[in-house]
Amino acid sequence: MSMRSALRAAPALAALLLVLTGCGEAAYETDERTITVDNGEEFTLKVPANPELGQNWYLASPRADADVLKYRGDREDTGDGDGAQFFDFTALSPGKATVKLLFCPYGRCHSSDEVSSEPVPTATGTPKNSDQEAAYYLYTITVR
Repeated sequence: MSMRSALRAAPALAALLLVLTGCGEAAYETDERTITVDNGEEFTLKVPANPELGQNWYLASPRADADVLKYRGDREDTGDGDGAQFFDFTALSPGKATVKLLFCPYGRCHSSDEVSSEPVPTATGTPKNSDQEAAYYLYTITVR
């Protein structure tokens, strides 16, 4: 293969790699809780989680406006020791929606229903390994 052929093939290979790895979807972390996305865009909320230490996240009620956002599910990545949990969404139509995630450190809770009757604070910072109490993380999503 000549250098010219290799250079022509590089963009196609890069595009194929993006498709195969699922990259290209925007990921927002806990320090990005005011988010603007385009109509039709798929995006994910990435939160730090280590299930082995009892750090878990749950989608809490009330759920985001189903006319604005479609919840596609959640998944975990514990491969590198730090761990992360991902909540996947699709922007359906222009508008605003709030996504409410519950952070449960050290096995303090096992579902969002478990803490709904207790006064749980809304987090202002980002979760750290030293966090001891459950907290809600509110994401304001604007679809344009």
